[in-house]
Amino acid sequence: MRLTRLTGLTRLPFGLRASLSASMVGLAMLVSIGGLAVYMALTMRATVTAASERARAVAQQAALLAGRATGEPGGSPVREVLVQRDRALAALFESALAGDPTLYDIGVFDADGYALAHSEPERKGRRQPSRPAIAELMRGDVVTQALRLLGPPRTYNEVVALSAAGVPFGEVRVGVSTALLRDQLWLTVRAGLWVMGIALLLAIVVALGLAQLLSQRVRTVVAGLQRLREGEFGYRLAVEGGDELALLASSINELGERLQATRARAAAGEVDPGELLQTTGRMAAWAKVASGLAHEMAEPLNAAVLHLGHLRRKWTDAKPETARHLTVLEDELKRLEQVVKGFRRFALLGEMRAEWFDLRALLSEIAARPREPMFDRRIELVLDVDELPERFWGDRTLLRQALTNLVTNAEQAMPGGGHVTLGARRGEAGVELSVTDEGVGIPEDLQARVFDLYFTTKDDGTGIGLAVVQQIVQLHGGRIRLRSALGQGTQITLQLPVRSLETVHAA
Repeated sequence: MRLTRLTGLTRLPFGLRASLSASMVGLAMLVSIGGLAVYMALTMRATVTAASERARAVAQQAALLAGRATGEPGGSPVREVLVQRDRALAALFESALAGDPTLYDIGVFDADGYALAHSEPERKGRRQPSRPAIAELMRGDVVTQALRLLGPPRTYNEVVALSAAGVPFGEVRVGVSTALLRDQLWLTVRAGLWVMGIALLLAIVVALGLAQLLSQRVRTVVAGLQRLREGEFGYRLAVEGGDELALLASSINELGERLQATRARAAAGEVDPGELLQTTGRMAAWAKVASGLAHEMAEPLNAAVLHLGHLRRKWTDAKPETARHLTVLEDELKRLEQVVKGFRRFALLGEMRAEWFDLRALLSEIAARPREPMFDRRIELVLDVDELPERFWGDRTLLRQALTNLVTNAEQAMPGGGHVTLGARRGEAGVELSVTDEGVGIPEDLQARVFDLYFTTKDDGTGIGLAVVQQIVQLHGGRIRLRSALGQGTQITLQLPVRSLETVHAA
């Protein structure tokens, strides 16, 4: 019994830690990526603006030096020679290109477009092809600017007109290359990526810490549920905080107090059937709280699965070790999703909608239900119905689910084929519904645990099916009985009370 408790405690908290950690890391990644995008946009605009301002400053200095070198207006040949021989202008070209990694070239051109002086000596005396102005690179929104920077390399010019003694005679052109701008931008973005990586590591550490704290509280609640199921109605949970977990712990404590009081009064013979029905109603109220908790757990789980899928699609060049961790995380999230679904389905059983219905027709419907092909396994379902009441009071849907679960388990227990018998008869205490197989049987040391929530002997089982059956039987005020022997098969019998139809006579 203690092993069952430990099994139930270790499954849910581990999956909860994984889902919480994945969701918080995913949120941190979204925030980091969003921040990096904004950072890149601002950095890109600032880099282009700074490059334009530096290019204009260099162009103005070159224009000033060229104007001083020409002196008073004279013949064009004299002006060209003066500009070409000006050492200050050559020194400016060299220092500007060495000090600014975004500048591509600098040149002084005459009115016809021929280079009088240039940072690349082989271009002197040649015409330079027209280039777009750097103002064009700065126009448009962030996306347009990014497309220009990340597109094919291109050079933009910052142009300042030349004049000597107030007479224009040419212009200075300073080229800014998008390839060089990209290199500068990448240096800045690389620093941002390091910051994002450090932020993600911190987020993972914080997520694991918070998940551990929350899972400890969940573990405590699950321990309380296990003790109530084992009949320890005097056990009380420590209620901390005012969230859903604290509300659930308070509800469990209240349920334990009422069950303990009811058991004491029942032992003294002071409890009537009506009060027992009221206790069942309180269990239904608790089930609603548990269902709400399952719903709250499902939302961060779905977000974690979604962000993990995005991460796997985007991270195409992940290392084998990283890919293995992602696969393990994805498997654990899927397992937690099945646990949450099963817990929600188990909790929703606390509400029974009873009505009068034909039990014989329900059994015939289950026997004739479409099932997966069993021809190769040679499995045959046999219906054995004895005398039954004309009408039965209960929840038809829940009983159908319980019997279907038992028939499915019986079929899975016979890998070599055989007969599954769905039986029903009228007993002394009511109606007995049974499902008998000719399968492998259940070991004696495991028979007391097969109805525990999340206990299973199957590799792909969830441990919920038989727990649901037991819950349905308890909601109907009945009992469940198991008989099994290794190699001889298993029989599970549901003993359900019967209510009599009362005839109403008109006055």
